[in-house]
Amino acid sequence: MTDFLNAYEPIRYGVTGTDTGIGKTVVACALAARARSLGYRVAAMKPVESGVATRAVSIGGRASDADRLAAASGSSLPRAVMCPYVLEEPLAPMIAALRAGVSIDLDTLDAALAVVEAGAEMVLVEGAGGILVPITPDASFLDLFARWQLPLLLVAGNRLGVLNHVLLTVRAAEAAGVVVRAIVLTALSDCDASVAEATNFDALTTLLPHHTILRFPWVDRPDDADALAAAAEGAGFDLLLSPAAALGGATALSS
Repeated sequence: MTDFLNAYEPIRYGVTGTDTGIGKTVVACALAARARSLGYRVAAMKPVESGVATRAVSIGGRASDADRLAAASGSSLPRAVMCPYVLEEPLAPMIAALRAGVSIDLDTLDAALAVVEAGAEMVLVEGAGGILVPITPDASFLDLFARWQLPLLLVAGNRLGVLNHVLLTVRAAEAAGVVVRAIVLTALSDCDASVAEATNFDALTTLLPHHTILRFPWVDRPDDADALAAAAEGAGFDLLLSPAAALGGATALSS
């Protein structure tokens, strides 16, 4: 994809969510795996990760979101660059850092991002929890995405309440001047859909007609790059890999 890199700026996304535990990492890894399968040089970053000490690990799985992102993107970057702040307790980064006696420095994150981006054709930066989760007393992930001028992929768990959560997140992002490039509605299980789950996608397309809204299926092998890439292709993620994705606004991807 060298010709692409010469012609366009790298494709850059901040990956945020409506909540914790709704599939942000799986979606980010799926997009990374699909991009790699098409020949893109992919880089990924998790600026701050908390709850690592308590993270359940399946057989053959990986212990942290940063580990998963590294595997999906094929990154050989040091973990200290990909994830500058690793905090043990499963709390908002601001609280986990305070309790651990750690001071999160935005300049340190800026420097890490510069290393991550070097030579990449796609850059993915995954947040933690929702968009207003505090990193420091003065900065949330929304502030970080705005600082880095990252358009957003908003991952939303398909369950009762997601309409409100998506609308609140979109309004907060756009009020801060941050573009929501696409909303990804994720299946949270392989069980039969409830009425809410069966109607949320159509409701979102009605409520947000100028936004790209995609559906991402349940993936029972979230550490399998081939399975993730196939799921991404089936979900229409190739829209996010076009030159319009790197250059245009939310409506540039609408189908």
